[in-house]
Amino acid sequence: MAVLQGDSMEHDSYDDGRIQQCAEGVLVGLRRCSVDAASGELDQVSQRHRLDGRRVAQALVRLAQDVEPEADSNATAVARFEWGALLAGGRRS
Repeated sequence: MAVLQGDSMEHDSYDDGRIQQCAEGVLVGLRRCSVDAASGELDQVSQRHRLDGRRVAQALVRLAQDVEPEADSNATAVARFEWGALLAGGRRS
């Protein structure tokens, strides 16, 4: 059973890293910045709004995909506040 828990924890960590990378990619595309700058921006936004970076990253990715935001209204509100105008500017009707 301990092995299964360890595998589950690694899987969660992998998913968190993947979401972080996707969010960085969104910012690189929107801002035309480096990956390091995108990572720093995510960190700064998370700290400024006192939210976990994983939550903010996931909210940004969901908004960029134009899918229904999760029930995490705080992270979604932050992502919309920080990047909503950039995301809206890239949409085509």
